[in-house]
Amino acid sequence: MIIGITGNSGSGKTSISRLLGTVPMRQNVAKGTHLYADIINADEVVKEMSMPGTTYYEKIIKAFGEDILLQSGEIDKPKLADIIFKDNEKRDVLNSLTFKYIVEEIKTRANLSKSEIVIIDAPLLIESKLNEICDVVISVIADENIKLKRICARDNIDKNTALNRIKAQPKNEFYIKNSDLVVENNNESDLIKAIEEIKKWLKRGQSPF
Repeated sequence: MIIGITGNSGSGKTSISRLLGTVPMRQNVAKGTHLYADIINADEVVKEMSMPGTTYYEKIIKAFGEDILLQSGEIDKPKLADIIFKDNEKRDVLNSLTFKYIVEEIKTRANLSKSEIVIIDAPLLIESKLNEICDVVISVIADENIKLKRICARDNIDKNTALNRIKAQPKNEFYIKNSDLVVENNNESDLIKAIEEIKKWLKRGQSPF
């Protein structure tokens, strides 16, 4: 079973994915053992595949130029992020490369996983059509001020830069329309509640569980 988890930057989707990966998702009745999820984090896949020497890396340099490189030769991710969140056309260029190379890698990893339950944690899950290989799509939403604080703290950027990133991303309605389940994650209480809500929802017979 493949569970897709998505949402805006700062929504806390990765926190939920990680928690789901550390708690039993269900029990293997025949063997009497608990089954845990295998997590595929899209951001981590991007990090791995954008290292010097990879095809994805070379395509990004060709599209954006060597000005986005650090002295080490690695891509300056904050600089690249600043570029794409200020220019829709350039963001589309990067997304097209991501959809071609990263999505295929995620699909490969999902197919090769030996776990009965796979979680794909991806911010562009729906836009990249990765949702089409998922049995369940869960979106995580949060209040804008909460997302702003999280993004600023995580990426060490100012409020205006974080706000521009949020504005460049889909609204909550987009996720509500394209998901099987939507959970809120504004605080630790919400986080715990979301985990329980997801597990109960999956066990009600609304999924292959």
